[in-house]
Amino acid sequence: MAIEPSKASRLGLLDPMRGLLALCVAVYHLSIWFDLWPSGSGQNMAAARLGNYGVSAFFILSGFVLFRTTPWSRLQKVGLGRFWLRRFLRLAPVFYLLCAVNVVFHLGMGPYPTWLRILQNLTLTFGVIQPNLALVTGGWYVGLVALLYLAYPALAWLREKGGLAFLILLALGLWVWSLPSTLHEVMAQAQGYRFHTYVLAPNQVFLLAWGALLAGLHATTEKRLEPKVALLLALPLVWLLVRPSPQFYDHLEAITGWIRYRYLLVVTGLVALAAVTRDGEPGWAGRALSRLGAWSYGLYLLHPFTMKLVAPHWTGRLGFSLALGLAILGAALLHRWIEEPIGRLGRADGGGAKAD
Repeated sequence: MAIEPSKASRLGLLDPMRGLLALCVAVYHLSIWFDLWPSGSGQNMAAARLGNYGVSAFFILSGFVLFRTTPWSRLQKVGLGRFWLRRFLRLAPVFYLLCAVNVVFHLGMGPYPTWLRILQNLTLTFGVIQPNLALVTGGWYVGLVALLYLAYPALAWLREKGGLAFLILLALGLWVWSLPSTLHEVMAQAQGYRFHTYVLAPNQVFLLAWGALLAGLHATTEKRLEPKVALLLALPLVWLLVRPSPQFYDHLEAITGWIRYRYLLVVTGLVALAAVTRDGEPGWAGRALSRLGAWSYGLYLLHPFTMKLVAPHWTGRLGFSLALGLAILGAALLHRWIEEPIGRLGRADGGGAKAD
């Protein structure tokens, strides 16, 4: 999602993968909101896994790209102030715009917008308190990634000193921190509070560390797979995500318990395959997905708004198609008129690798 397109970040098939992930998240949410498939059906379960674990994959991608492209030596060269400014300019403008639309038009996305909550969203500090205090649907991702950006200089320095051993300890330690939440605490809550518990930092930030560990491993070898080989290896992993068993009706059942970690290993494997694929000239499908990847942040945040726009007038497959099409179009416009110009502003000091 919040990943800048750049030569440094275009590692293997990560750009097309980013586009696919954004599409999976949007299709999942819109299919639920427009009631395309009955609960427990094969299509419903596949969409739920692809959508929910698509967000998880974005966390892994965020950790991977940042740690792979922005080592401590680069931070020293760029400066911490410039680093934080760039990251802020990448996250905040689109997020601020859509939060303002929600508040001004009373769309009811997120909690009631008290002045304190507005301040928490303006400072991007809501991730420390409760990620679901975001004033836009899906904004919990933004709050947690903002925590990564804040802490990253210290993490980059520790990686410089501790090497791969530090990344292994970080990934294992944060994973252990997630165990109580994933295995017990989410489903122990009353129905209306389960997702609030699911999005808390202990249950999510280990994914950023998994991405960081992938980055460390990626840097140890120059060996790369041919795209066709990587795609063949990815097919059984994708099948594990979309197969119609085990059946579930409550989607939180598919993203909690030990089964969550099994699926997370699957999506980690998919990110790793995308990262170790040899760069090559993409076909038309690859170019389209790469372009969608550049729009992924806007698509992720915007598709709930197009649902609000379309749902009062059209339902079913027609409403779903219109909402998805408008979300893609809107994401392209946001990228063209907001993300790209502000990104150039953040890079005004002159080039260099750009990361999530």
